[in-house]
Amino acid sequence: MDYRALECFVITAEELHFRRASARLNLTQPSLSARIKALEKEVGTQLLERTRRHVALTPAGRAFLDSARSAVANTTEALRSARMAASGEAGRLRFGFTGLSTFGDMPDLVQRFRSRFPAVEVELVHADTAKLETGLLTEEIDVALLHPPLEHDQFSRLDFPPEDLVLALPMSNELGRLEAIRMPLLSGQPLLLPPRRAGPHLYDQIIHLCRTEGGFSPWVVQEVATMTTLIGLAAAGLGCGFVLRSLDIIKHPGVAYRPLASKAPRVDTSLVWRKGRLSKVASNLVQIARVEMPHHRNGP
Repeated sequence: MDYRALECFVITAEELHFRRASARLNLTQPSLSARIKALEKEVGTQLLERTRRHVALTPAGRAFLDSARSAVANTTEALRSARMAASGEAGRLRFGFTGLSTFGDMPDLVQRFRSRFPAVEVELVHADTAKLETGLLTEEIDVALLHPPLEHDQFSRLDFPPEDLVLALPMSNELGRLEAIRMPLLSGQPLLLPPRRAGPHLYDQIIHLCRTEGGFSPWVVQEVATMTTLIGLAAAGLGCGFVLRSLDIIKHPGVAYRPLASKAPRVDTSLVWRKGRLSKVASNLVQIARVEMPHHRNGP
């Protein structure tokens, strides 16, 4: 049954006046009358009694009205949903992120997206970079905020500014009296490091700096899964370790944060998606990152 004819009948039944109904529908009165007559022919009975001065529902019209109104409302909602999905204003976004990104751009990006597209269901997937790469390749996630370098070349990406790391020290450590720390001073200091499998690039950066800038092999007393845990262990006096500069907001009374006097390890962060497989919903997220998030640059 013609959706437009149903809409014409519903509006005319509400107005009981062809001129007002025509104005609401943006139709001429002859076109409106033709659609109503075509609908009555399809239904097989008269739905409206009309004269030059009077319009009224027939008993059949009254019986038909509620179902017609529901059909129009359901069709309107279906059309709206389809158009929103086509434009990326509705649907589902599977967004991957690392633990480190929660201290950087991830919260702001997700908040901006949800504010702009409230009808989109956002599924957040927390994993390390390697697992997020796999999720992108298998299409279990749509887009991810992770840390290059990447193992695969099947991705497009938007790079965010890298963040330098600083040293988290026990407050009792005499190095905390310095404004900046030279790498050779870490020789013989107990170090807390993330396991290499969790972040091989960062791990290798730290080891390389110890050997080249400091001239020593690091004394690793414990591997620590997260930087927040590392801060707690530093406060307990177990050793020192590198954390994101932004983590100095954690004002633990037993910890001092100090920058390196020379080149510091850093964490690169990128918004990544599989080439040629970006959904419209995910494309809207990328566009927000590209336009509204500061200091980004396109990756390869």
